[in-house]
Amino acid sequence: MLAVMLFEPALSRLGDPLDDDRVLLFVGNALIVATGDDVRLPTRAALADLVPPETVHVGVLAGHAVETAHIDSATHLPSGWVHEPLRPLHGRLPEAEWAVAGRAFQLAEWDRTHLFCGVCGMPTERLADERARSCQQCAHRAYPRHSPAVIMRITRGDEVLLGRSSHFPPDMYSTLAGFVDVGESAEAAVRREVREEAGIEITEPQWFGSQSWAFPHSLMLGFTAEWASGDVVADLTELEDVQWFTRERLPVLPPPASIARRLLDAWL
Repeated sequence: MLAVMLFEPALSRLGDPLDDDRVLLFVGNALIVATGDDVRLPTRAALADLVPPETVHVGVLAGHAVETAHIDSATHLPSGWVHEPLRPLHGRLPEAEWAVAGRAFQLAEWDRTHLFCGVCGMPTERLADERARSCQQCAHRAYPRHSPAVIMRITRGDEVLLGRSSHFPPDMYSTLAGFVDVGESAEAAVRREVREEAGIEITEPQWFGSQSWAFPHSLMLGFTAEWASGDVVADLTELEDVQWFTRERLPVLPPPASIARRLLDAWL
């Protein structure tokens, strides 16, 4: 709740740029932050020589305007600043700042990848009245990409179903998840993903909550359901392993930043 209360989204800033604006600059998927234990978001003054002429306005965080942009990977950073991947910064940045950084990354990436029209190839320009880029030739509009995905906690009595992906840290398991197909409801996606990844049938999915997830541009839709029938058979093209765990025998769980962990903490 704190992350929501501190931040107000906006399409454009009021007034001229100020030295204490928060400017979130990304090198690939890494955010420029201060070195050492005192991790903080940079101000415009701190990175004045790196801020490009065109930035994307994100909103206002605790009274400070927030701007974002991508910069070239060959850019030399001043002493005291490094670029770090956003995900491991959770817990090191304040919760509100980390959440806003995720929003900023998605907006900066959308802006960078939609400078030209996907229909006719002509240049686009930002609109002042909505979050979109419009083609100057054919008027096609491109909006920030947001891909819906489902994530689900499946239980069987006092057991929970968890899977392990090859890209997870050692010994970590998580709840099953997957993207929603075109024309598919979220509930249908839950049933399909569980059937595909674990080979079982479940009861009607129940809504839990949602989370914007900037890796890369997902809206995670959380559900819960109970096992209905079938034996677990892992889809080894998707996951290394899927199995039932009890509260007394749990693997390494996802980090607190994720809705996967919220789903599991609610069960624990």
